[in-house]
Amino acid sequence: MKLKNTLLASALISATAFSVNAATELTPEQAAALKPYDRIVVTGRFNAIGDAVAAVSRRADKDGAASFYVVDTSDFGSGGNWRVVADVYKADAEKAEASKNRIINGVMELPKDQAVLIEPYDTVTVQGFYRSQPEVNDAITKAAREKGAYSFYIVRQVDANQGGNQRITAFIYKADAKKRVVQSPDAIPADSDAGRAALAAGGEAAKKVEIPGVATTASPSAEVGRFFETQSTKGGRTLSRYRMEPKLKN
Repeated sequence: MKLKNTLLASALISATAFSVNAATELTPEQAAALKPYDRIVVTGRFNAIGDAVAAVSRRADKDGAASFYVVDTSDFGSGGNWRVVADVYKADAEKAEASKNRIINGVMELPKDQAVLIEPYDTVTVQGFYRSQPEVNDAITKAAREKGAYSFYIVRQVDANQGGNQRITAFIYKADAKKRVVQSPDAIPADSDAGRAALAAGGEAAKKVEIPGVATTASPSAEVGRFFETQSTKGGRTLSRYRMEPKLKN
């Protein structure tokens, strides 16, 4: 997917409407690398997400921020108003602690290296037109929260049609998720000549041979969800979070 490029392009287009002193909207990667000094809330009636972002930019600039990142949007009251929450950053913002996972709408986002080690208990799928990855994350975490999820990991993100809609599926996990039995995707196939030789040698060499029937860290869990949503990468342009590569025999 080219969501990152789309977000950057959107930011560039929006920038022409802002004053030269307006605070800059950060990408998800930029925001994750920095520590905000405050969080602001802007409410009002906005016709589009771009209008809301412009209002946040003006507010952030007024408060002395150099940049901002929208973390949540929601309906406010019953009059059609929006409530937009954003983190704001100074020009000399400190680097963020890399060890902490993001919390979005009360649900923790897991990186792949953590997600592959535990079993999900269910999946959630959303479909719609999303202008940026933060909008995707907002929609998927709200769906995950409704199912009582502690954490989530987006396993599949594809274009649903030619109109720009996307279909996103995420694994969701309980706080006490069961550990998953996995092995390295680089293990030597057991039925190959190299595998048989390693098993015959024993010791450390034998430990490098795959264990039949055990999934690898490159393969998503098959315990929950529908096959085409968790094990397949078909459906137009695809953001696949796992490698779907066949293992070749030596």
